[in-house]
Parts: sequence; structure tokens; C-alpha cells
Amino acid sequence: MDVLGDILRVIKLKGSVYFNACFCAPWGIEMQNSNRASFHLVVDGEAWLRTGSLVKPIKLTTGDVVLFPKGTAHSISDKPDSDCIKGAKVVEAYKNGNFLFDGENEKINFICGYTEFDNSQSHSFLTNLPELIHISSELRTQFFWLDCILKQIIIETQHPKPGSDVLVDKFTEILYIQILRAYAEQNNTEQSYLSALMDDQLSQSLSLIHNNPEQDWTAERLATEVGMSRSAFYSRFNDYIGMPPMQYLFEWRMMQARNKIENTKKTIAEISEELGYASNSSFQKAFKRFYTFTPASLRKFPIN
Repeated sequence: MDVLGDILRVIKLKGSVYFNACFCAPWGIEMQNSNRASFHLVVDGEAWLRTGSLVKPIKLTTGDVVLFPKGTAHSISDKPDSDCIKGAKVVEAYKNGNFLFDGENEKINFICGYTEFDNSQSHSFLTNLPELIHISSELRTQFFWLDCILKQIIIETQHPKPGSDVLVDKFTEILYIQILRAYAEQNNTEQSYLSALMDDQLSQSLSLIHNNPEQDWTAERLATEVGMSRSAFYSRFNDYIGMPPMQYLFEWRMMQARNKIENTKKTIAEISEELGYASNSSFQKAFKRFYTFTPASLRKFPIN
């Protein structure tokens, strides 16, 4: 099983584009903290990016793309010290055909979009992501599919045809995954969930858990399966994933349980058995401990 794909299905990845716009100087947009992961693609021109944690602003040039996986507050503008208008106001204005940064001065063309998830679900993959991913135009050409998907988004937003809206939404979701892939390949020495997916032994252990969550896994058994000592496996898993193996197993079982309750007609007892619980009552207690509500209440009153 594709572990990342499995996670993205459960947390319900979806995305879209706010706008593809041409701004004339002076201009600036201030994005607030958000539950959405926002991105900017510089189609043509230059811009300056600032966040609270950056010592110096980052200069963006034609072809650069930046992703904020955790929706971190930031600003993007024509100069490092330009005044900025709140992003929500800019998006609303462009939706209504009101072009706030119109004029004859030096221009920039860029695309602003987002990806989002089911905010009521959480996973160590999400909490483990960096604040900012910057893919330069030079770097993106090293990743063929990333470059292709960026070009497709540009084409569909600049020259819309029947079905373009749906295509852009799907391309945006693909873009998110491709950016994460590129980042993981460039930073595979970091201790992170993405790096774990590229590590032979850790990725194998994650696949075992995802493929067979009902199994009576222990840290020792998983370690044996991937050819490591228990202590080395436990330490490495915890360092990269951010939690011990058995806690990860428990949380993944709960996420799978919720997904099955919300999206299938299986009984609670059937779901309990499929996830390896010895009794329906023990499953329901575990579920309530994790989510604070019962499986029955979730089925009767779906959150989404």
C-alpha cells in the first residue's frame, strides 16, 4: 500500500486556486495563519516573501513556487518593505472583478492557491511538515512531473476551457504531492515523516501497519520484520515519526475506524473486528478516548 496516498485519502486532501493575477507595483498581500496550506507560483516577474521566522525576506523570481504546508502567516509583495493588504480582501476583490493592483508600473503575474484537509482529523504526517517549502525555478526542472503540473496549472488558469475548474482543482492536489516529493528528495537526511517514507526499513514498517492494522503488532515484531533490533527500531521510528510505534498504530486504527464509520455501512462490531479489537466494548472505549465522542454518535451525527 502507498502509505502517503493512504493518509491523504483519510484526511481528504483537496485543493484549488484563488486567482491567477497580474499585479502592478506597488502591491502587497498579507496572508494570515490558516488551516489551509497555501502556495504561490511566480509565472513572470519578481516578488519578496516574508514570514515571522525568516531573518531576511526571500526573493522570488520567474518559475519559483513556495508552499506553506501549515498555513503559516506570511506576506508577498513587490518590495521587501511594501505595504500589504489582507489576503482575504484581495481574494474577495478579484472574485468580484475588482483588480486592486491595476496600473502601468512594473508587473508580476503569479498564481495563488491552496490545499486543505479534514480539520477534525490529525496525523503526524501533517504536524511534521516544515513551515515553508521553496522550490526555485532551477530546482523544479530537476523534477519532471513537478514542472509539468505547474505548467498545466498555468495553462488552465490563463486559458480556461470547459472543465478547467475541475482540472485545476485536481492539478493543485497533485502539485501539493509533487512539492512534498521534491522536498523529501532534497532533504532526505532530516528526521521527518517524509524522510521515513524514503527510508527502506521505516517505510516497510509503516506499510505493515497500514496494510494490516488488525495485526497484533508490537515494536519487537515490527523490528524483526524489517531486520532491526527492537531498541534501534523503536528509537529510529520515534525520532522520524514523532511518536512510538504502538502509539502510531493506535492512532492509525482510530483514523481508519472513523473513515469506515463515516463512509461505509459496516456495523460498529464489524469495524471493531477489522481493526483487531478483541471486543466491541474495548474498541468503543478506545475510540471515545481518542476522539471524545462514541462511534455510534459519529454515525448518527456525522461531523462532515
